[in-house]
Amino acid sequence: MKNVKMFVCGFLVCAMLIGIAAVAFADSGVNVTAVLSSTIKMKLNGNDFNPQDTDGTYVKPLIYNGRTYLPVKFLAAALNIPVDWDGRTSTVWIGGQSDLLQVNDVKYYEDYYGTVLTTDTGMLTSPSATYKWGVTNDKPLDMQYFTFFLKPNGLYKRFRASFFLDSSAKDNLTINIRKDNYDGQVIKSIVLQPGATLDNVDLDIGGIDKICIESNIAINHGIIKKLIVGEPIFYNETLPSVSATHR
Repeated sequence: MKNVKMFVCGFLVCAMLIGIAAVAFADSGVNVTAVLSSTIKMKLNGNDFNPQDTDGTYVKPLIYNGRTYLPVKFLAAALNIPVDWDGRTSTVWIGGQSDLLQVNDVKYYEDYYGTVLTTDTGMLTSPSATYKWGVTNDKPLDMQYFTFFLKPNGLYKRFRASFFLDSSAKDNLTINIRKDNYDGQVIKSIVLQPGATLDNVDLDIGGIDKICIESNIAINHGIIKKLIVGEPIFYNETLPSVSATHR
């Protein structure tokens, strides 16, 4: 395994194999001349290594400035190392993604009814915590939906947020977290008691493009002054426990 790691470190990889002699590096704007080699033989753990594309075409190494380049996905697959491409940040993740996204931008959010995404801490304060960002209602809820969508776009494995229901509610409130749309598969249901907070509700969203967080305010709930989904995040690793700023 040590030799394999040395091989990986020494065998320079690039995210894309360019099938032409002239290669342009977009980040620097520098054009270079490279060669696709048909003569280089590759060995992996002592065995022949002949990477092939999905159509069976042999993937030739690229030689530039005395160094050998190969698409990272082929080498990573041969070594059983996960590799992911994040077009949002133009990042190749080797060994698994470990990033975290604070869902505080409207491009990851869509209102359905009765909600607003905000960083106004005045709207996101409960008796026990103040959230730096989150989704809440901008007017009292009375026999209405509290429903919105968040969009991980299939790039994240986990979702986490805290949920608070104001004590103005007359009864427990069920909130469903669904896949894709308002009537989609329920991934998780939580029950909020009036005046209570559920911290760090965490669930698996791997491969999901959009989640729907919804609740139906019925007549028995009365008028709900405040419902908060505090500091929602998408992430790809197990994270240490975090909470909002407590007063």
